[in-house]
Amino acid sequence: MLEGELKPLDIAKRVLKPDTISSVRQGPYHLRAWKILDRWALNSPQQLKALETEGEVVLLGRLLDQQTLEHEALLDASEMLTQGVSESEILAMANIPTELS
Repeated sequence: MLEGELKPLDIAKRVLKPDTISSVRQGPYHLRAWKILDRWALNSPQQLKALETEGEVVLLGRLLDQQTLEHEALLDASEMLTQGVSESEILAMANIPTELS
């Protein structure tokens, strides 16, 4: 059960190795990537762990790709965000998959 206010990566820390979390806190990753990892950890923890097992480079590459897709879609739809359309609705309208497959 999730209780209290969660900080970015709190959910992902329950699934991924500390070294992986440390790598995500560095480099080209930002808050968008942290939200993606938390979403993946919450909705598909076994798949996320399996992706990590394939190698940190594989996981981080996939995360960077997803971060770029989501960031660009949300940037393009920034006016919609100010009008109250949620991030998840914008990503769905842009046909961007948000879950691990």
